[in-house]
Amino acid sequence: MANPFYSWQKLLSRGRLWKNEKENSNAKFVFLIHPRVSAREDMGRAFWLFKYFPEKILVRLIPFLPPIVRGKVFFLPEKKLVGWIIVVPLTAEQFLSFPKNFILKKLIHALEKAKKLGAKIVGLGEFVASVTKGGGELVGKVPGIFIDNGKALTAAVTLKAIEQICEIKKINLTDEKIAIVGAGGSIGRGIALCLTEENIPLILIEKPKKISELEEIFSFYKKKIITSDMSALKEAKIVVVATAATEQIIKSEFLKENAIVYDLAQPRNTSSDILKKRSDVIIIDGGIIDTPVFDFGMDIGLKKHQAYACLTESLICALENLNENLVGYPTPKDIKKMLSLFERYQNYFKLNIFQSFGKPLNEKLEPI
Repeated sequence: MANPFYSWQKLLSRGRLWKNEKENSNAKFVFLIHPRVSAREDMGRAFWLFKYFPEKILVRLIPFLPPIVRGKVFFLPEKKLVGWIIVVPLTAEQFLSFPKNFILKKLIHALEKAKKLGAKIVGLGEFVASVTKGGGELVGKVPGIFIDNGKALTAAVTLKAIEQICEIKKINLTDEKIAIVGAGGSIGRGIALCLTEENIPLILIEKPKKISELEEIFSFYKKKIITSDMSALKEAKIVVVATAATEQIIKSEFLKENAIVYDLAQPRNTSSDILKKRSDVIIIDGGIIDTPVFDFGMDIGLKKHQAYACLTESLICALENLNENLVGYPTPKDIKKMLSLFERYQNYFKLNIFQSFGKPLNEKLEPI
């Protein structure tokens, strides 16, 4: 593999990143996505005809559709096809409410399509990982396919984002608290465990049914509050949102003065209405990666040449030819490993924290 720290010119002149030799070739990947907020809006991005369907009709129609190969991912310097994006036609609400067997059958169908395309790695977007125990229920369903749930890199870049935010805003975390909403989930738990290593005070927020589990996991750590009460956010300078909720659960009255919210949730758990009520609050679109040399062949709900961290992780797994399943809860070791790989490809991927509801922020994280 070519040295990823070369400039693009050196890369192209001295060696190929995506080699053609079969024995050394990088794995191709497939990434699964689904409508996040509106079936009409999100499906319409992928298939223009759906823009003209009423939402209520489209929601009833799409469960009868098979997984659809929609995007082709190209490595632009070589114009080389490296992966595909498959749309699983189920909304976030349907993933949570439909019978498990129905969902698994549709997802296995998508894995079979991935294999026919020649992919080795299948990445899981949005709610696909959440409803399959972090992808664990898909392991081994289709021989030769490795599952990547994207959680390790999402946690890793969140830690990197916190570091950059603190540097920009001159925040001393020994004097402040970080809240994690959805701390019992795979991303939230991983972030929290890494932050305990830095001895940072934490507010861990989860649903009541997960509180006892969280208390057991974090029993070793003294500088934490574990609660299901959202009003505890009032004590946090930085709020990380990492839930599997489908609604906007963060309210303006919950937030501390000058709070900074990093919203990883898809669909997002914050509303732009918060900023209308609270001009002191900053909300950052979480997990956004600039990918200048990759084209995804479709509108994935971000700016051109941008991807979420979970998709970027699948790209990195393909670059590294990682033939292993990355499922379940990522450990701090997993998160640090993926961050190291991300930084190895720093010429190809860059964390973007200067965006709020798709609109740019300046170098001080202020609206432009």
